[in-house]
Amino acid sequence: MNQPRAYGTFIKRGDHTYRTTAYIQWGQSEMSIGACLLLNPGSADFNKINPDLIEKLNISFKAEGEITPDPTMDQLILLVEEIYGKDKPVSGRFHIYNLFNLQNSKSTNAVDQFESLVTSGEYDITASLISLQELQMHPWLLLGWGVDHKAGWKNLKRIKEKWLSLIGQSKVPTFGKKHKDSNNYYHPCPLIPTHRPTMLNELLSLYKQKFGKQRFPVYATKPNLFVDSQPVEECDDFDFGWFRTAANPESIVRAFSHLRIKEGYKLRAYQYTDGANGNGIVWALPVDTELPDPNECQRLEEHFLSAPKPSFALADFMQAIDGDRTPLSYLQASIVFHELHEFGAMWHGTSWGRDIILPLTDDQKSHYGHYEWEMIEDEPEIIEPHFYYDVEGNPVIVFHTINDIGTTTFNRYVHTFSKNDYTAHVERTCIATAGGGIIF
Repeated sequence: MNQPRAYGTFIKRGDHTYRTTAYIQWGQSEMSIGACLLLNPGSADFNKINPDLIEKLNISFKAEGEITPDPTMDQLILLVEEIYGKDKPVSGRFHIYNLFNLQNSKSTNAVDQFESLVTSGEYDITASLISLQELQMHPWLLLGWGVDHKAGWKNLKRIKEKWLSLIGQSKVPTFGKKHKDSNNYYHPCPLIPTHRPTMLNELLSLYKQKFGKQRFPVYATKPNLFVDSQPVEECDDFDFGWFRTAANPESIVRAFSHLRIKEGYKLRAYQYTDGANGNGIVWALPVDTELPDPNECQRLEEHFLSAPKPSFALADFMQAIDGDRTPLSYLQASIVFHELHEFGAMWHGTSWGRDIILPLTDDQKSHYGHYEWEMIEDEPEIIEPHFYYDVEGNPVIVFHTINDIGTTTFNRYVHTFSKNDYTAHVERTCIATAGGGIIF
């Protein structure tokens, strides 16, 4: 059996004990499988498992090692095993953070002590904070510092604000049972033991709502705003080779309601034409710059047409796109990713432009619904566009398409977004074929 074990680091100052780190370990992997932010350490200690460490703590004022789980840890173990343990043994490390590190099993007394110690200068209010890099290791964070409130708890309010600011910077997704009238979250382990199963079920439901796969109807992939395309400042009259196009790529982004272009940036594009064939390339530029003549730019040797790149352009135009972090915003961003990568494509330059996102609408079925597929992989369980967070906490959008250029293919697109912005790694996999398609 892969039994969980709890570990902690403690320091002692005067009459007070502080638990500075704690985690629950399944198996050998050190990969984070989640974390929580609670009020303060409870009663977990070395008594049953490592009694010798108590003597070490009293002598050297610091000790670390395996500890006896307290009721809160037991509840967290149940939660993690319900989330991860259905199909295979849990493997990894669940981290426990606290608003302050003073160990005390009675929360109200603990906060009063914390307030007094901070006021007297005996405790650094920021002692519990971790680095941004450490926080970003976690796929998700359970919030549960309790809902008790007193007007005099000024330092508690301050450290809570500092943690919330850090969490906001990290972009790590969070969940928890929130109090209806305040920005506080119920503790995951109620004092009354008979209430704990109910809380566990509520937290599992909240987790599934936040991190389960969210499906979208196919029309959610379409632009949902009418946009007047703003004219670009500089363009060329050429109709061959590389030139500055009058077409404005910003109109694509602005047609999606959950996305925007970051302040200080704009999108501009070069067009390439050769007879009826065409391709383009989009760049994100500082708003106070102009797209230079393509002959004044370096050329991208890895690009099949040696596309021009301004020296001051961002490496990836998705760095200049922002949104409201909702699942729908990531779906919209995945469409924008493809539309901008094929901006200016014509005839033989077209690829994504022939992708039909599934499932088919009624009017599409008469044309695309007759294919007999030769499966390369198993048919997907979810055909609709859908969103989820991966094990590292990255937002992911998956959708499937039919493309009939050359060989008709049934494709899966997986878009894995950064936690920090809307840049994405995209993988396209052909999962079935259906013979010859169109040739143009």
